[in-house]
Order: sequence, then C-alpha cells, then structure tokens
Amino acid sequence: MSDDVGLREQHPIAPTLSGPIHFLAAIRDNWYLTINLVRRDLRAKYRRALIGYGWTWLEPLLLATVYYILFTIIAGQPDPLYPLHILIGIIVWSHFGKSLQATLGSLKKSRNLIKQVYFPREILATTPVLTQLWITMASFLAIIPVMWYLDVNLSGMIWMLPLGLLLTTLLAMGIGLMMAPLNVISEDVGHLFRFIVRAGFFISPVMWTYEMFLERDTTGQWLDLVMLNPMVVPLTMVRHSIDGGAMDIATNHILYSVIFSIVVFLTGMTVFKRWEARVVKYL
Repeated sequence: MSDDVGLREQHPIAPTLSGPIHFLAAIRDNWYLTINLVRRDLRAKYRRALIGYGWTWLEPLLLATVYYILFTIIAGQPDPLYPLHILIGIIVWSHFGKSLQATLGSLKKSRNLIKQVYFPREILATTPVLTQLWITMASFLAIIPVMWYLDVNLSGMIWMLPLGLLLTTLLAMGIGLMMAPLNVISEDVGHLFRFIVRAGFFISPVMWTYEMFLERDTTGQWLDLVMLNPMVVPLTMVRHSIDGGAMDIATNHILYSVIFSIVVFLTGMTVFKRWEARVVKYL
C-alpha cells in the first residue's frame, strides 16, 4: 500500500479558474456542519441577553426611531413613509456591513483552528454570513408595527425582498472574500473597510431614497454616477417590496447591479480559494 493513501494536503491550493466550484462544493459537502455552526453562533450571540432574540428587531427599531426624530420631526421630512424607509434601509445596510466585515475577518478570527487542524476555510467565511442573514430576516419583524401605524399593506411586489437580500449578500460576501487573505497580512485592510462601511451608510440610500435623489437631481446629470453604487438597486428593491411602490429604475442600472454583484461574488470565491492557503503562515 502506498504511504500516500489516506494522507491529505493540510493547506491545498485550488486551481484559479475552478475556485468558485471548489468553494461551493466545500459548502455543499459540509452543509450539516455549516448549519450547526450557524446555530451555535446564534445561541452564543444572545446567550446572556435578557431580551435574547428580541434584539434582532429591537435594535433596528430603536435606531430608526432616533433617525425619524432627527430627519422627520426636527428637519421636517414630509414623506409619510419616510420612517418605514429609514427602518428598511438600516436593516439592509446593517446586513451588508456586518456580513462584509465578518467575511473579511473570518481567517484571522479562526487563526487557532486553522493552525491546529485541516478545516475547510470556506465554512469559516460562510457561517457568519448565514448567521447574519437569519438575524436580518428576523429583524424584519420590526417593520410590522410601523406598517400597521402607517397603514401599509403587503403587495405583489414582495418577491423583490429575497432578491434584494440575495444581491446584498452576494456583494458583501464577495468583497469580504476578496480581501480576507490580504486582511491576514495587513491590519490596515480591516481599518479601511470599517471606514468604507461607515461612509457607505451615507453614500448609499439608507437615510435617503432613490426617489428623493430624483427630486433633487432634476436634470439627471448625477444619476449615472450615483447608480455606480451597486447597493442602490438592492435597497430600493427591498423598500418597494414592502411599500408596494413602483421601482422606476432603468433596466440597464438594474442589470448593472445584478451582474456586478454576481461577478464580485465569483471573483471573491476565486481569490479566496487561490490565496487562503498561502496566507496561513501569517496567522
């Protein structure tokens, strides 16, 4: 019998072009383990909290209340649905920011496990995103009392909700996967993306909406520039899936956002599989 039988390369490097295939295959083959890690993370997150899972909807609701006071009562924002739009924007952006940062720091956070035994690092990058996705879905419970207060009923546009969240997840995870190996080498990457997430909160339509921008940009000279932000379409999708409004966004801008998110995700998986084994020595 050959001495190589039963042996496995501890830190295998996948071929570049097949990176996404190997990444998804690892998640598929270890799906049971991935789900159990998600359950563990959810239990650990609220283990010592008196309210427990109630924080999944209480936190965005409290933040939306603060911003509602600032922008509606003090600044005099006339849109009656503005409180609902703020709440939805906060929930979606929180999912994007936390998923991005969790993926970005997945290798560094699990350095002890990676050093000791072989473990599919794809699981380490995917588990926190799935955990955050579950929390985000639970956070949408906070929308129910606001919808009741504003007399907003769900419409046939609700199908855009999962699509908008999917695009948000692919974009956040793709960026995080691309930069995770570099984050192991330099802590500057983590600091940079913390700033990007904070700045993106204001650059993206979280506190403002696509329709508010159109009212200000009457000539349309800034529209193409603003739509370069791939989060404009997912945020608008989720908002209109709830309030039932028509999404008056040009088809080319929607296609750009969808294609951009998918390409970033595929690129992220490729880069991650190519480099995650090479940066282990820096952990």
